[in-house]
Amino acid sequence: MTEPQDRTEDAALWRRWRSAAAPVDAVEPDPLLLAAYVENRLDPAEADLVEEWLVAHPALLEDVLAARRAAQAALPESPPAVVARATALLHHGDARVLAFRRPVRRWREAAAWGGIAASLVITSVVGFNLGTDVYGSLAGNGSATLSQELLDPPSGLFNTLDEDSAI
Repeated sequence: MTEPQDRTEDAALWRRWRSAAAPVDAVEPDPLLLAAYVENRLDPAEADLVEEWLVAHPALLEDVLAARRAAQAALPESPPAVVARATALLHHGDARVLAFRRPVRRWREAAAWGGIAASLVITSVVGFNLGTDVYGSLAGNGSATLSQELLDPPSGLFNTLDEDSAI
């Protein structure tokens, strides 16, 4: 590998790696600390700790240098047609902010319909039981002919279809 020529921080890290004779038992930094190191956002003490760990792990040194180059590279420009189509999708507001739809609360709608169905079933069962109890109480307490006359249709009403016989 050749020594980097473009940045002084990269060159200092390279020289430190080359000069290390024995591996250092440094604590592995968390990914956010590595990202901050790549973006040069660490103070010198924290950067030294990360560099010590990188010296002990030379395979990751190339990844860190590649991440630094990628972070410094400019992003490619978006085609104007894509930008125009994306802004046309927005109905209102700032073109840099996408408005997300509120999630549909399907469980609330299902619970409401389930409550309506349950109330209809309960009302039907209670009404049927009340009707059965009324019929049973009238049939059991009074005479059989009285309850039959009150609740059943008259016996001669539908005997014949002739009009004159019913008069």
